[in-house]
Amino acid sequence: MNPELATILARVSQREGVPPALLLGVLASMGDASGKPDFTRIENNLARRAGDFRSLKARLAKPSGDDPERDRLQGQAVQALADGKLAEADRLLALAEQRNLDGAVAPDKLSRDRLLAAAAGRADRGAVAMLHLNPQAYRDAAERYAEAALIADSAEAGSGLIYAWMQADALARRGADFSDKSAFVASIGQLRGLLAKLDNFDQTVPWAETQLRLARSLTGLSHHEGGSSLLRQVVEIYRTTLEDLQRAKAPRLWTALQTRLGEALARLGEIEDDAGLLEDGVAAFRAGLSGMTRADMPREWGRLQWELGKAHVALGLRASGVSAFEAAVNCFKLVLDDRPRESAPLEWAEVQDRIGAALVGLAGYYNEPVVLEEAIAAYDAALEVRRREIVPSLWAQSAANRAEARLELAERIRDRAEAEKATTELVMAIETLRGLGLAAEAKRREPTLRRAAVLVETLRKG
Repeated sequence: MNPELATILARVSQREGVPPALLLGVLASMGDASGKPDFTRIENNLARRAGDFRSLKARLAKPSGDDPERDRLQGQAVQALADGKLAEADRLLALAEQRNLDGAVAPDKLSRDRLLAAAAGRADRGAVAMLHLNPQAYRDAAERYAEAALIADSAEAGSGLIYAWMQADALARRGADFSDKSAFVASIGQLRGLLAKLDNFDQTVPWAETQLRLARSLTGLSHHEGGSSLLRQVVEIYRTTLEDLQRAKAPRLWTALQTRLGEALARLGEIEDDAGLLEDGVAAFRAGLSGMTRADMPREWGRLQWELGKAHVALGLRASGVSAFEAAVNCFKLVLDDRPRESAPLEWAEVQDRIGAALVGLAGYYNEPVVLEEAIAAYDAALEVRRREIVPSLWAQSAANRAEARLELAERIRDRAEAEKATTELVMAIETLRGLGLAAEAKRREPTLRRAAVLVETLRKG
């Protein structure tokens, strides 16, 4: 196994508290991948599967109360998953599910409780499919969730909605993880069909949950479509939903809607270069923060601080200046507390890179070079983790960002050595980006390289 991959596997296993064999099974489900591994994406995927496994394990550990054999099969399925044997786990869960169906001639002869248990069992098999890392498994998962919804609805009208949501989520995740536009379209179509059957007055919470999922899938589709039309639809969905959903009725859902509204407004503000939209996004993020505490929702709180920091940087580049950049630095430093280098090095490095960018923006409002020096130090920290031989695209990004900060410093203090370092770093970063096929990003950095070369020549002539 690739040494860096082995390190990632061990780190995720320790941090998330899951067996290494499970993660090996997940990696094996990818099949033979061509090209250089994307270690950042792999680590994120493994961390997500670790969380999915913990949730599935907790469900399967609950005793049925009436069928010890089914409980035994579910326990064996958990052990199979822990051993990385995903196909064996599915086989065992299929046997457990069949015990709910045994002894009946037709589904209409089954009791309500047995049908609901069968639906839950089919959904658990969908969750096992979602532990895989290939598009066909995602398709299988969506089909199983759809079947679970039908089984549950045959027992009690409306009880299949939660599985219909899972189906839509599986489709959207296929769209996101495999750049599959058709999967987003399918998710959107299904969710709109669900909304047609829900009343926003009598069924406000399930209607709002469905609206949230629809907006997320539309956001995913917007990355394929480009422009701002779909994002404007997304913003309208979130705003309409928040008008009808009272915070006290579903506080976590209300907070999630505010957070997603902030993300949509911030992205739309950047696309349309509109400071007003960015300010609305910051306001939505702050509203979301008011609905949570760091102790009760640490992951959500950290994610919201991260998004708020990015919005502040975007706003600082357009309108608010010093206050926005200072707010961004504060947000990112709070995020660092939840992303320690030892257990989440790539995430820690990403935050350091963002701190560097915020400090570069802030430096434009100070004559002293100290802020630029702090920015360079932040990029130095990021590059300790973002090594060229492991994550070349991230290395090139941080190296080019540090070079631009060096160039700013060299121009300010008229330092030829700093200007030469900046030039060398930019050349290496641009060459790396071109080698990775990232021509557009390489071209974006070329004017800075020309500026650096001119400065070096000027300082040499002295």
